[in-house]
This record gives sequence, structure tokens and C-alpha cells, in this order.
Amino acid sequence: KRRTQQKMTMILRPLLVVAALIFVVQVDAFVPPREGKAMHGSNSPLSPSLSRVSESARLFYKHLDDDEGSAERLPLTTADILRLTEMRSRHQTIPIMILDAMLPGQRLHFGSDDPRFGKLLEYVLSEDSAEMGMIGLNPHTGRPLNIGVTLTVKKENMHYNPLTKMVTLTAKGGRRFEVQGEPWMDETDSFYMAEVEIVDNREETMSEEDEQTAKRLDSKIPDLFESWLTWVIKSGKSTTEEMEKRIKDLGSMPKEIGKRAMWVAAMVNSSPSLEVCVEVRPAMLACHNDFQRTNLAVIALQSSIDHLSGKRRLF
Repeated sequence: KRRTQQKMTMILRPLLVVAALIFVVQVDAFVPPREGKAMHGSNSPLSPSLSRVSESARLFYKHLDDDEGSAERLPLTTADILRLTEMRSRHQTIPIMILDAMLPGQRLHFGSDDPRFGKLLEYVLSEDSAEMGMIGLNPHTGRPLNIGVTLTVKKENMHYNPLTKMVTLTAKGGRRFEVQGEPWMDETDSFYMAEVEIVDNREETMSEEDEQTAKRLDSKIPDLFESWLTWVIKSGKSTTEEMEKRIKDLGSMPKEIGKRAMWVAAMVNSSPSLEVCVEVRPAMLACHNDFQRTNLAVIALQSSIDHLSGKRRLF
């Protein structure tokens, strides 16, 4: 009998985990909206989602723990616990700023004399993570994106001018995230807060064919980039010294497929703009796997080369 129970436990454990996740997603559909001012209406690209799984999962399992009269609980394996912990750690609540689409490694230089910007930085520095989110605008609709990167704020990278009351900030793009639900105004009505999911290292799927294609496209990137660099300088859009400085600031080209593709997008859309390529950073942030990223990176490089050489103008 004991052996039969153990077999049933092995069979039912994964079913329980799946059922629990389905249950909490259904529950989240009925969670009332947060108090505060919403950023957009129901038709917004930042409309409420059902992704606040981690906290609901905690409450769900707590409910199971508190039910003394329930049947013997099925134990979670170490892998189950690690997966649930990882899911929970990806969900955070952070302040966000709507300014410009950024990619990991890109540097932001921004200043404002608006008191609300000062309150935003004051809040970020009071938090242990000292992080805020940066999201840009959809280049086609002009509406805020629901994807962006985190920025770590440090006092040494801030400057205050008492004469102009201007606060300037320098920060680098960090982790990629997706906004979950509708952002709301903070208690001082100065800046937006949002629940986000960190999507770095999130499990992604690709077919075997797409995986092979991604590797093939990735192998083309180094030569394409060298050709692009030559045309940028030859066309007079920049100098050798300036491009070396931009590459040094962003870092050398990564070897990992996905990171290399994002690096390319960060170069062709570097700041200040070289005006050599259409805006591809929002599309790069929206890619779901490395096949999409490498495909976009190759297209961006080739179309920019064609533009600079006069073969096919982009604008």
C-alpha cells in the first residue's frame, strides 16, 4: 500500500503544480485594480494582465498549509521549489519613467528641473534595489510600450545645479522587463509605479529549424558589423575615434547569440543618434527568442548598409 501511495505521489505532483498555477491565474482575473490614477484606458497596450502569479501562488500554498483536515500534502521536489522561487523573484514593483526605448548596456544621460523628477530619484534611492524602469514610446503609435529595461540609480552618477535647479542623471540599461497590468501614480502624484516581470533568463522556445537558422544568422553578424562600421565612417556619419568611443562605452561584441543581437541593435540605434537606421530597439525588446533577435539584427545591419551606400534609402 505504501509503495502504491508513493507511485501516486510521483504521478500527481506535477499535475498539482500545473493545477495550482491555472487556479491562481483564474483568481487573478478577479483581482480588483489598484487604487490610484491609471495611465491609460482599457484599450491601452498596458491594459491589466493576469501575470501576478507568484504572490497568488504563495497565498494558494499557504491555504493548503493551513488546512489541517486536508489529505496528506504532496511534497514538492527541489526543482519545483526552485522554479516557484525563481518565478516569484522575477516579479517586482518599481517606479517607471517614460522617455526612450533602451537596451541593456546603453547609457542614459538625462536632466530635468521638474520637482517630480527629483521625487522619483529620491524614492529610488530610498529603496534597497535602487532600481527604476525605463520604457519608451511605440514609434508607430506614439503610445508607451509595455517593455523596457531597468536602470540602477547611484548618487555618484547624479548632479544637482542649485542655480538652474536642474538634476542630471547618468545610468546604464540593465535587466529587461515586461509591465504587468496598468501602472498607477505614486502617493505624491509625481511618477508612475508598475508591477513588472524580469524576463532575462526566462525560458524561451525555438524549433530545431529556428535554432539552426539563428546560429547561421549569428555567424554572419561580425562581418556584417565590420562592413556597417566602414560605411558609417565612409559616409561621414561618424569618425573612427567616435565609433571606438561608442563601442567602448557599450562594451565589446558579446559571443552569446541573443546578447550579440541586442548589442547590434544598441549600436545602430546608439545615443546620440547616428541617423543611419530606423528605430529597432522596441522590436528587439519584443522578440521572444534568439531566432527573432538574430533575424532582426541582420536585417537592421543590412538595411543600414544599403542606406549608407545609397543602394536603398531608409528615409
